[in-house]
Amino acid sequence: MKKRTMKMRVAALSLAVIMAATGCGAKKEEPVDVPKEEVAAEEQNKTVLFTDSCGREVELPAQIDRIVPMGPPAQMMLLAVAPEKMVGLTNELNEKEVAYLGEECAKLPEFGSFYGTGDLNKEALLAADPQVIIDMGEAKNGNKEDLDSLQEQLGIPTIFIEASLETTGEAFRTLGDILNKEEDAGKLGDYCDTKLDMIQTSMEKVPEEERVNYLYAGGDNGLWVISKGSFHAEVLDMLGNNVAVLEEPTRKGSGDEISGEQLLLWNPDVVIFAPNSIYETVKNDELWAQLGAIQNDRYYEVPSAPYNWMGMPPAINRFLGMQWVAKMLYPEVFDYEMYDVAKEYYNLFYHYDLGKEEFQKLTENAVK
Repeated sequence: MKKRTMKMRVAALSLAVIMAATGCGAKKEEPVDVPKEEVAAEEQNKTVLFTDSCGREVELPAQIDRIVPMGPPAQMMLLAVAPEKMVGLTNELNEKEVAYLGEECAKLPEFGSFYGTGDLNKEALLAADPQVIIDMGEAKNGNKEDLDSLQEQLGIPTIFIEASLETTGEAFRTLGDILNKEEDAGKLGDYCDTKLDMIQTSMEKVPEEERVNYLYAGGDNGLWVISKGSFHAEVLDMLGNNVAVLEEPTRKGSGDEISGEQLLLWNPDVVIFAPNSIYETVKNDELWAQLGAIQNDRYYEVPSAPYNWMGMPPAINRFLGMQWVAKMLYPEVFDYEMYDVAKEYYNLFYHYDLGKEEFQKLTENAVK
């Protein structure tokens, strides 16, 4: 009798399980087949609210696959973290840039810049159908109003992400969040934070009185300088005594032109020449030959492929430039090998494997 009761209980339990699994005997509803196109469209229409560095709240697509930079700093950062999402460039790539950034980048259309050259081609930009326009770099007066106006004109979400030396790491992580590239952007952001911290910490070992008096010079005559305290001089001011002290410096990357008399008064111990300046002929120049820096062979030329290591534009390239200048000025404090530094950087930011011979050619006037 007990055996029969147990069998009935098992049977009843089995039936209960079956009924529960089938909705207690209710008619089973067939799953609705939603076309993949509708699912994709629904996902594409999802949006998120993003607060940019101007404090503007902008509605962005949750899935962003088509982006446009608003200026050179943004272009460099976007090419580093999400080149496959780019649908246009601020400026056409030159031969040196194509060699490192690749032919696919060179095929992208050029739209110009909103700031700087001020030649933004709005019609061409609209034709590329980007989902978002991104500006990055230095905070400027009137940013908020400029971006609001452009966004209203074009009907495309337009945002600004500040990227000074101190905030570039966080700027990369922000890009990672909005572009769904958290891992790649995180690596780039961590690199920037780590290298900046290393430089700043190591510079604490160099007493103020032992910091080098030096000058960054450019232009056909070498008399265009980057003034102390300007956004473009962030690296220069951090690594030594930038002798270019001007009362009202320009905000432009080209700097300010000074007189020969002023150059001789400053008399820097080291001179860093911009690309395409007078590095090659400076020893035979009547003015420049008077400087101890030239007489003592303590002058250098900035490597410039694919971009100037020291700026122009002042963007992620400076994280390589700061390591070069630090090693050049204080080799007893910074004991790394510049080839190793450059190889890592080119791999991370340009997705390029830099060979030893290429490095030597690139730095033939920069490493002595």
